[in-house]
Amino acid sequence: MGQEYSHETVTVTRRRILQGVATAGLAGAAGCLGGDDDGTVRYTVADSTDPESMNVIQVADDNTNARLRLTMDGAYAITPELNLFPLWLDLEDSGDATVFVATLRDNLEWGAGYGQMTAEDWVYMIQEVHQGPDNWALSAAAGNWDGIRVEATGTLEFQIELEEPNADWPMEPTLWGAYCLPKGLLEPYVDDRDGDGLDQDEEIQELAYTGNLGPYTLERWERGSEFVATRNDSYYMRELDAEEFPSFVTDEQIDAWQQSPNFDEFSWRSIDEQSTRLTAFEQGEVTETTVPSNRVERFEGNPDIDVTEVPFPYLRILAYNQRMNGWAELRTKGVRQALSMAIDKTEIAEAIHRGYAETAQTFQPAWSEWYDAAAVTEFGEGDSYDPATARTLLEDNLSADYGYDDGTLVGPDGEQVTLTMAYARGSETVKTTAEFIGDELASIGIDVEFDDVTFDRLLQQYVRNEWQGDDDPPWSSGPNNAGPRENTRSEMDWDLMYGNSFNTYPRTPAAIDAFWTERASANYFGYVPDADLASRFHTVRTSTDRSKRADAMADIFGILSEDQPVNFVVMTDNIVGYQHTVEGPEAVFGQEWDRHTWKFKKA
Repeated sequence: MGQEYSHETVTVTRRRILQGVATAGLAGAAGCLGGDDDGTVRYTVADSTDPESMNVIQVADDNTNARLRLTMDGAYAITPELNLFPLWLDLEDSGDATVFVATLRDNLEWGAGYGQMTAEDWVYMIQEVHQGPDNWALSAAAGNWDGIRVEATGTLEFQIELEEPNADWPMEPTLWGAYCLPKGLLEPYVDDRDGDGLDQDEEIQELAYTGNLGPYTLERWERGSEFVATRNDSYYMRELDAEEFPSFVTDEQIDAWQQSPNFDEFSWRSIDEQSTRLTAFEQGEVTETTVPSNRVERFEGNPDIDVTEVPFPYLRILAYNQRMNGWAELRTKGVRQALSMAIDKTEIAEAIHRGYAETAQTFQPAWSEWYDAAAVTEFGEGDSYDPATARTLLEDNLSADYGYDDGTLVGPDGEQVTLTMAYARGSETVKTTAEFIGDELASIGIDVEFDDVTFDRLLQQYVRNEWQGDDDPPWSSGPNNAGPRENTRSEMDWDLMYGNSFNTYPRTPAAIDAFWTERASANYFGYVPDADLASRFHTVRTSTDRSKRADAMADIFGILSEDQPVNFVVMTDNIVGYQHTVEGPEAVFGQEWDRHTWKFKKA
């Protein structure tokens, strides 16, 4: 999940290096651009909000991941050419796409005295945390590991056995980019099923256990302000010999990894106000930040700044809250369709995003090989943008005690229907779009009130939900889907939510089941499909027949477009601005796999 500033999922967001780093040619050396007066080479990224927690078990957003990824690499990365690049481990298919063997590097060391990372750490984490009873630790990855058997087959090797063959599994977000924690840190909390204690553990929050597992070490985290990490000279990638890199990596890239990272200090600054953030970037105080589509022109022709438009698989949605603290009428498909029909997506894409976005009709970009336009039902574009028909559709589908009074939609209490829309603060584009949607819904007689909150608060108080029943929930899929929608609610009430973006996984489309089944871990809005989507996802994962897989995905995308569990609004490009001194960025999908090898240009 991401917000307006959305680097691609950090597991793939690394960039191809353009030029190898010469021996002793680190960016910190004299003569390189980007060094401060004190000789420290700093790289600073600015976004609008700061994370709430560094608990890797519960992380489901890019903002937190971007900070964590400075101190921990994760399992492996995927290159733009779809090669698996081993970071902590190498993964091999044993031959039938059912059993995969993971082999850890032998130079991975935890911090805080936990010793070497071993297969036992991974198996313990998966079995006791991700697959733990009642998801006691609120693992955001619990659904990914459901039904998967793991077994340590050596000190540095463990085996992963799927229930059925799935050749796409390495590309799905289960092990790709996954983190691990030392068994010794977890054990006291596992024994007591103490999720709160684990979440508050100082070693968890201060990342004391990260050892040599990432290119940087946490220096300080000033909550709400700045996350600062310093160069980790013991970074394990620096110790690798050339033969330990996969054959598809060039000699230049090997040199770059062996000398990474190239910055003495890497920080993330949280600057709430977009105008302040962009001014800091323009003045060179910030190395990198997102550039809203309506501000691209501001930087055109500036020789000190490069603006890169990167293809982006994230889709911006308008979520309809179907849980117990949302407008109950949103559980009716026809009501959701009516609202989507009344919102002009073309205007959002062309006027608000200034053409840096494409309208969307289902949960897949039109450029995906899995997208089938013939299967999709359109809402809010062309002839399917029709406020007059939307009003009729509302009248036909709302409960009997709703109705129109002189153009105003009136509820059972005789008052105008008023919906609350929450959106992430810090982006003019998001704010403008939210207000535009409010105006559009006003045209069908609905009043909209707004809650603009920081992204971290949006996640904590609006996305997360909890079980409200007296007994234990019949199931829980983690903090964002705590059980059946009739008895779960978030801390704050809301009806509509704008500002979140979801990865559509065009490489491995079956991975979107993390959003669109009743028990999906990211189904925070409480969608319950009438159709059996799970069986169709199963077909996509297990079939080797390309046409069957394509037919099943077309069915799924067609059902989603008709159901409108959310309004699929626009696909946006990721527009990122860099100081011209930065060497590394390329405008290709999945280009940040080697981000830790970036550097500043030499003078």
